[in-house]
Amino acid sequence: MPHTYLISGTSRGLGLGLVRYLLSSSKQTKVIAGVRNPSSAIDLQSLVDDFGNERLHLLKLDVENAVEVKNALADLESSGFLGDGGLDTLIANAGISNALPPPSETTPELVQANLNVNLYGVMNLVTSSLPLLRKGQAKQIFAVSSTVGSLGGLFSENSLYTAYCMSKTILNMYMRKLSVELKEEGFTVVMYSPGFVKTDLTGGYGDMDVEQAVKLGVENVIRKVTKADNGKFLDVDGSVAPW
Repeated sequence: MPHTYLISGTSRGLGLGLVRYLLSSSKQTKVIAGVRNPSSAIDLQSLVDDFGNERLHLLKLDVENAVEVKNALADLESSGFLGDGGLDTLIANAGISNALPPPSETTPELVQANLNVNLYGVMNLVTSSLPLLRKGQAKQIFAVSSTVGSLGGLFSENSLYTAYCMSKTILNMYMRKLSVELKEEGFTVVMYSPGFVKTDLTGGYGDMDVEQAVKLGVENVIRKVTKADNGKFLDVDGSVAPW
């Protein structure tokens, strides 16, 4: 049986890397790549050419728009791509970090902009994906979080990116509560930090490139978790991250 993933935020960076690695490392994998504008996603279109549209489906998806997300998932279900099955794994990857100021200069508007994607976008995606995930075999939900949202393990004395850090902290609470709600249905709900990765989101700074981060995340977390990991916040090496 193929394992089917839905990944958001796949036009570049970590999301694009996840699509490429998952497809290339297992012929039993199918991927739905959520992207705001499929027609301009040249790299994703190239992957469709490489792997075929029976394994990779591009889905127009703006996670900030709850109605569009709901309609997109309905379109996916009627497209025939899933066959008689549902979704196995959701990876909520779409995110932004566009607010540099420290706490004293952070405005409610900056916080709201980050929450719209990093929190509400995940909520929209989870809500609309649940019916298909319930039909799947694996029943896995991953949110790409960050250790910068950790209260117990603040990664440095850096006071910048306050709005982004806040959004990840709140995301972790949402996912933790979700893990409790869905536990009895056999779901595995996990937050994981991909590490400090060289992407557009980090301005090209980081400890590792996308390919390294993706391989570590997939092999140490995404393909390795069991139901015993439900509700955990994991680092890219598979270790438990502090709340």
